[in-house]
Formats: sequence, structure tokens, C-alpha cells
Amino acid sequence: MTATLPLLEVRGLRTELPARHGALNVPLNVLDGVSFSLGRGRILGLVGESGSGKSATAFSIMGLLDPPARVAGGSIRFAGRELAGLPERELRRLRGNRIAMIFQDPMMTLNPVLTIGAQIVETVLAHARVGRAEARRRARDALGRVGVPGPEERLDAHPHELSGGLRQRVAIAIALLHEPDLIIADEPTTALDATIQAQILREIRGLVEGGRTAVLWITHDLSVAEQLSDEIAVMYAGRIVEQAPAGELLSRPAHPYTAGLLASLPRGPRGSRLTPIPGLPPTLSGRPAGCAFRPRCAAAAPACAADPPWRGRMDGRGGVRCLTPGPEGSR
Repeated sequence: MTATLPLLEVRGLRTELPARHGALNVPLNVLDGVSFSLGRGRILGLVGESGSGKSATAFSIMGLLDPPARVAGGSIRFAGRELAGLPERELRRLRGNRIAMIFQDPMMTLNPVLTIGAQIVETVLAHARVGRAEARRRARDALGRVGVPGPEERLDAHPHELSGGLRQRVAIAIALLHEPDLIIADEPTTALDATIQAQILREIRGLVEGGRTAVLWITHDLSVAEQLSDEIAVMYAGRIVEQAPAGELLSRPAHPYTAGLLASLPRGPRGSRLTPIPGLPPTLSGRPAGCAFRPRCAAAAPACAADPPWRGRMDGRGGVRCLTPGPEGSR
């Protein structure tokens, strides 16, 4: 791999969930042609409403989909290596070492019957040739970096003895332990207060500024994406509908859905009226033909019944999937 190639390159990713309609087995597209790339030293924020496909994207990349869901097409290349279809044994060698994931639920990371120290120490020993005393020191320091109070004492605690916020900080500490090449973070700071959240974001940004680590940060919170991300990709109904540098996307959105998300945020003076997006996102089995956002879009036209093309930005950094994008659509 040359230095100019992205660390992570996802192209045309399709993830399916089999479904039965009468006598027919008709797969439902959880992800429908998702494409993006991510270079070292960069953070891509992936935003959208619940059910838009953000977590499915993460689990597809990690090879952690629960059957019968499966990657049905497309490419997932990490450091030039194809991950789609890679044997589980090979994926396990990458997970936790070169690729780490922070789950929304920390108990997907933590074993309830082992102490926090035992779990972190074993993680250290699995990837570094050090003694147990050094592994415990690294475990203690990792907890301190993510704001766990009394880290030495917490090493001897079990997960059920910690609050949900502390458990999440432990899970984040484990993910950051070996400074992996790629971190995939799925709503990791939702349960944390603002002070701890800011500390975690500083830790993530510090890793990335070293130039080696890349981060895919999944969130429904545009304000967090704005603070952290270099670029933001907006998902709707299993597709990326817009991607651009963070500042430009948030100040001059091209897709009506992105504009709707921004209008629904409390960004004005206290007491300002919010403008929610009307209606609800479509279900997997109820996505309309053409633009999936069409039933909720005030700018929808008859032409939107056709499948919207991806219009790349003139600078090559993202684009928008819309037949009638806003005035910034040709940036």
C-alpha cells in the first residue's frame, strides 16, 4: 500500500437481511451502495437518525453482523486488504489490535464475570510482550486517561459494580489501549456527561493528530460531529446522501435532509422555535422508489421518483445524492 491510498475504503457496500413475503424470500437492503474512504490522521463523522444504517455500516466493516444479516456486495478494503469475505480467524487478528470498535453498549465489550483489571491486562498481554506488572500499569494508566476516578481501585472491580458511564469509559480505554490504526466508535459518549465527553473527544483527537490513527465516529448528535470530525457523511435509509468537510456541510448543506437535521437543532437563541422534519424515516420494507427522503421533503418534485444520482463535489471531497440539491451541491 502506498501512502496516498486511504486506510479504509468502502465501495458499493450492500448489506441484506432476508425476509419472507408469502412464498418468496425477498432480501431487504439494510445498506444500499454505501461508499466512502478514510485516510490516516482523519476523522469521518457518520450521522443520521436511528435506523438510517450507521451501526449496520460499522458491524459490516467489523464482520460482526448477526446472521442471517450478511454483506451481499461491494468492497471493504483496510490498508489495501479486502475484508469482505475474509475468514473469521483473519478478522480476529485485526480486531482489537489494528482495528478497534467502541460499542454503544459497553457490555458488548466487557465480560461480567471478570474484574476490569483482568480484562484489560489480558488485552495488553494478547498484543504486547510485557510482564503482568507492566500490563497492570498500562491498564491503570489507560483508565486514568479516560477520566476513571481511582483507576487502581477500579481494576479490582467487576463491571456490575460500576455505573453505566464508568463502564463505557472502561470500554473506551480498552479500545484506545494499543493505539489502533482504525477506531470505529458507535455512539460511544451518549451516556457520558459533558465534561467526560469532552475529555474523551480530546483523547481521540490527540490519537488522530499523531497522523497514524483514523476514526469513523458514528453519532446522531451533529454538535459532537461538528466538534470532532474533519468530514461528515449523512446517512438516510441505508445510503449516504451527503458528504463534505464538516464546516462546509454544517454551514451550507446541499441535501434537504441535512438541512432538515440542522433546522431541528437548538442552535439559535433560547426560546427559538425548532423545525422538526415532518414524518418518520421509512422502514426496511417500506422504502419508496427513487429518493427515500421524497415523502418528507418540501422540495420534492416528480423527478424525485427516479433514483437520485451521486453528484461528486468539484474538489473530490464527497458529494450529494439528490436530483435537485441546494445551491451548494456543486461545490
